[in-house]
Amino acid sequence: MFESSDTNLKSHVNRVSVSVTLSDGSVVNLAIRLPMSGKLHDAMNNGDLFLDVLEVDGRQTFLSKQAVRSIQLLAAPKANLNVQRRSSDRTAFNPYAVLGVDKETSTADIRQAYHDLARKYHPDRLANYSLPQEMMDYAAAMLVRLNLAYEQIGG
Repeated sequence: MFESSDTNLKSHVNRVSVSVTLSDGSVVNLAIRLPMSGKLHDAMNNGDLFLDVLEVDGRQTFLSKQAVRSIQLLAAPKANLNVQRRSSDRTAFNPYAVLGVDKETSTADIRQAYHDLARKYHPDRLANYSLPQEMMDYAAAMLVRLNLAYEQIGG
């Protein structure tokens, strides 16, 4: 009844992508597990001797804090949420391209394409995964674009 799997536990872990310069001068890109506060500063300054990290290939390892010379956050590109600019520029915003359909596509197929994409990008569905905030912002922006495209086509 109270069983839990490792994959279930790992899905709720908050990590941040960083570039770490080690004491020997080598540089590695890792994802560091953050504490409950969600701050890298707290992960580095708590009493733990090791950092829980994921390597690029997905392997979980533990890195000695003494081996770290410096850490730099790897910033993911921000989602552009300026939907008003997009919707006012009709030449750049192609609702058919957003939905991945042709102009000759039937109303039922347009509706199906819209529902498939909306399901794929819906923030509630993606909340089950341990994604960075930038990815959640991107999904929200995509959902807004999908809704706008569907409204413009009149599906």
